[in-house]
Amino acid sequence: MKTVIAYILGFSVTFTVIAGGMYVLSKDYPWMFGTTQAHDKNDRQLKATVSLPSGLPGDAATYSPGDSARGEDEVLRTLKEMLAAKNDSISAKNEAIQHLDSTVTQLHRQNSDANSVIAQLQNQVDSWNNQRRKDIAAAYNDMDPGAAAKIMKNLDDRDIIFILSSIQKKQAAQILGQLDPVRAAKLMTNLGHGK
Repeated sequence: MKTVIAYILGFSVTFTVIAGGMYVLSKDYPWMFGTTQAHDKNDRQLKATVSLPSGLPGDAATYSPGDSARGEDEVLRTLKEMLAAKNDSISAKNEAIQHLDSTVTQLHRQNSDANSVIAQLQNQVDSWNNQRRKDIAAAYNDMDPGAAAKIMKNLDDRDIIFILSSIQKKQAAQILGQLDPVRAAKLMTNLGHGK
């Protein structure tokens, strides 16, 4: 969007400069723009020369007011060529902007598709993890409370809390009864807070 604004501003500035230049030239050199009236009659008879900007077509670099028709045509043709070149440049830039906009739209679509695939995969992973947790909880639920307590002595508190919160309350109570009383109290407190 910033690029489009920059192109519009560039075109506006270019147009303003060209229009202003043409206005100044029309005041200083009225013969260039088809105005036959000069500031005074003596000016029409003078053979003053006018230097044209570099790059303008023509046989010579200077023209006299008597050559006004030829000079006007060449200046007008040159200005038209310059305007056509600017228009071609603007058209090319507009096409580039449209191409970039299309590319951005495609990338957004691909990003959206990728995010959708990631969400599906995350759901699968979550589902597998939940199933694995259920399987682990079922194993501890069916296990002898003393044997389960011996295994849990080697687990960290977070894993124990997860297991105890996933099995039947009676089995969890019997396992806690087999653990060290200080650790069991800590686990009960954390289990009550849902940590």
